[in-house]
Amino acid sequence: MNIEQFSEYLKHVKPRRRKIAENWGIAIGLQAVDDLHVSEFLLDVAKRNIDGEITIDEAEALIEEHYREADKDK
Repeated sequence: MNIEQFSEYLKHVKPRRRKIAENWGIAIGLQAVDDLHVSEFLLDVAKRNIDGEITIDEAEALIEEHYREADKDK
């Protein structure tokens, strides 16, 4: 899922998930302000959180582990 697909996806989420989607949108937008681009991995984690598959705590742990592993490979 790329950022354009993510934006379209946010339009179709159930109302109970809209606030979570809005929060992810703000976080992604803040990255863009600094000219940073979010990864496909982060977009997937965000989608899973919005869909209720994982909690925000689980999302945070997945993201931290992903980037910790990425730093090891450098």
